[in-house]
Amino acid sequence: MKKLLPLALFWAFFCSIAMAGHVSANEVSKGTIQQVTMDATVYVEASTESNVSGHVKQGNFVVATPFNEEWVYIQMSQLEGYVAATTLVELTPEKAVVAKKGGTNLMKYPSPSAQKGGQLYESSLLVVYGTAPGGWSYVQYGHDYGYVATNMLKKPTVTKKQVNAPIGAVIHLTASPSGEVLGKLADKTIVQQYTIVAGWAYVEACEQKGYIMASELTDVKLIDNKVFNKGVSVAKGAKKRVALTFDDGPDAKVTPQILRILKKYNVKATFFMVGKNAANNPKTVEQVYTEGHEIGNHTWNHPKLTNLAKAGVKEEVDRTSNAIYKAIGQYPTVFRPPYGATSDQVRSVITMPSILWSIDTLDWKHRNADKILTYVKASVNDGSIILMHDIHQTTADGLENVILYLQKQGYECVTVSEILQ
Repeated sequence: MKKLLPLALFWAFFCSIAMAGHVSANEVSKGTIQQVTMDATVYVEASTESNVSGHVKQGNFVVATPFNEEWVYIQMSQLEGYVAATTLVELTPEKAVVAKKGGTNLMKYPSPSAQKGGQLYESSLLVVYGTAPGGWSYVQYGHDYGYVATNMLKKPTVTKKQVNAPIGAVIHLTASPSGEVLGKLADKTIVQQYTIVAGWAYVEACEQKGYIMASELTDVKLIDNKVFNKGVSVAKGAKKRVALTFDDGPDAKVTPQILRILKKYNVKATFFMVGKNAANNPKTVEQVYTEGHEIGNHTWNHPKLTNLAKAGVKEEVDRTSNAIYKAIGQYPTVFRPPYGATSDQVRSVITMPSILWSIDTLDWKHRNADKILTYVKASVNDGSIILMHDIHQTTADGLENVILYLQKQGYECVTVSEILQ
């Protein structure tokens, strides 16, 4: 696709105004696309006492950067300056895909006789900012902006997929191996797929979005949202296994102590993190990850999810996954519902397996280091998932005795994902 210098001026007049111009990709990066709601004077400075730079007509799409409550700085290739904030309206972009077989043209102006700005392939995903008279939509594809006939577009069909790429999937701005690289999606990341064009899938995962190879995606397995309260028993003669799990952290003081004990005995564990704690202690999250432990999602605020609507459940889970990703560049793949409270409705918006427990040490209740071992001794067996909390000093104080006992009894301590295999 040819590089554009987009943004048509005065679409309401179909190019009959002499001062027409386009917005460049560099200018767009400095602000957001907004629409002019009434004819406005453009000033050199943010004051009606300053010199006049020009005039902008109602209906124009402009790049706008707020200056203060009263003024907004706008940019076009042939005009820039300040306009009253009341003359602009913020837009709510929507997604659409090219529906016409064989694709369509991106035009510089809302007219079939306008200069072509490039070719859009069938199924390409576009960002639609607004409409112009005559059945045109103002759109963005990659760094390119222009007009497309509205009847050439349709809403995308969104499906949930999972990244299947051991070294991660590279995200491109456009559906091409030469498209600008935006980042990488970790293996096993759950994404929303909007379209596939020429072997490229447009996907979104939290704040990340763009095109990856469609071959790097797979269907989400239904097992992902099942509930587990114990692991798989090992084959006869194999070493017995248990999973040590820690909830509600990370804690800047206690979690590092627990990590030192786990490292001392070469034990791996799973930490189900509360999102707000992860966001406040990213270095501790990183330490847990780099030392080889598994990190799970335990919601943002630790609510009882069965009391929430689907939207509330999704926000709690997604916000936590984002915080963990920000700290380690990986999304969690296991989930623990606070209080063990789950339901079909809760799991309908969670694709990760929900991990409960077979031994509750009640460390959160008695705050007694010795009692933790008492509860473990009373119930442990092959495949046990043991619940503790890395926010209590007494848990750190009692952990070493628990590990020594388990190892003496022939147990190997593994992560939750390992014990489910």
